[in-house]
Amino acid sequence: MRERRWESQATIDFEEVIAFCRSLRERGLEVKGIDKQVACYFEEFWINSLDEIDRLESWPVDEVTLVQVNDRWEGDFFVLAGSHYDLFRQHLSMEAYLSLSQPWQAPAELKVKLHQPESMFWIGFRQDHGFIRVRLIPNEIITPGERRGDQRRFSWMNERATLFAAAVEVLDLPLFVEWERGALSISSEDSSSPVSCSWPDAFGPCQFEQIVVDPYELLVPAARFVSKMGSRPATVRTFFSGFSKGVLEAFHRLQPTSRFLYRGYVHAPLKDLSKIVKAIEPNGRVLANLCEFRTGQILSEGEEAYAVIGVIGGESGFKIEIRLNRAPLPEEQMEGWLQRLMGMEMRYAPLSLY
Repeated sequence: MRERRWESQATIDFEEVIAFCRSLRERGLEVKGIDKQVACYFEEFWINSLDEIDRLESWPVDEVTLVQVNDRWEGDFFVLAGSHYDLFRQHLSMEAYLSLSQPWQAPAELKVKLHQPESMFWIGFRQDHGFIRVRLIPNEIITPGERRGDQRRFSWMNERATLFAAAVEVLDLPLFVEWERGALSISSEDSSSPVSCSWPDAFGPCQFEQIVVDPYELLVPAARFVSKMGSRPATVRTFFSGFSKGVLEAFHRLQPTSRFLYRGYVHAPLKDLSKIVKAIEPNGRVLANLCEFRTGQILSEGEEAYAVIGVIGGESGFKIEIRLNRAPLPEEQMEGWLQRLMGMEMRYAPLSLY
């Protein structure tokens, strides 16, 4: 589900983070202590060599994904995806995962107004199946349960169904976009190739994914989709998980000019956050959750929402974020309330489409 997210504007040091946690406790919130072991997520950890992950060897590292970024790509997507799958088949394991993402453009004649004209497409491979994934990016995040935008519900649903239908038509897969009684769904006529819809907001799914047993079946539809609807030039991202260093180097030879970054998380006490940030400098950032609560605990008016407060560390210092499953107050009151709660200036900052 899409979340509503705000982020502080100014950076603070770690001592100020500790003071901020103390102020939250004074409001009656249950905040993690600095000695508490938590998952510290690192992302955008740009590297020059694969062994730079060893900078984090002081902590248990988990679920590491290597992202290979190929800027201004204009090649043949069938060849790109096919060569990656051929190499993937030589190193099959239950842990291994590979996917390639390519931005795609909504057809100009659809005149989209409520969604971004550029969205995302993926083709991916696992040991026992392959998948394609099509995602739409709404201009505005209205989460389930919020009533903002209800008067435009028909317009939202109609535009979303039209965009999905255009994508399905180009893919030329046995998929059906259905819109009945205000509910949007996508199904397959082949029971062995299930379709799932996800990333929901107030107007239904923003993403669908189809799984097939034989990934080769998806190479031609994916290449056709990218050829007709893909952005050119594009930033193509390839995601790797569960591979040895030697295999990753072999994959890199398929895109030798691309750049690398790592994402994943380490298990560490909160007091180590500054050390983890230092380990991945000058790039990258580290995120950790500080507390979770229902807004009704501290806000007597409005609608109750579920909130998570976190800290984000980078080379320039720390920022505070808050994510909510909905806005408990009218939009014009949110920033003022958050500023009083946090004691610092907050600005709306939606999550990345990745």
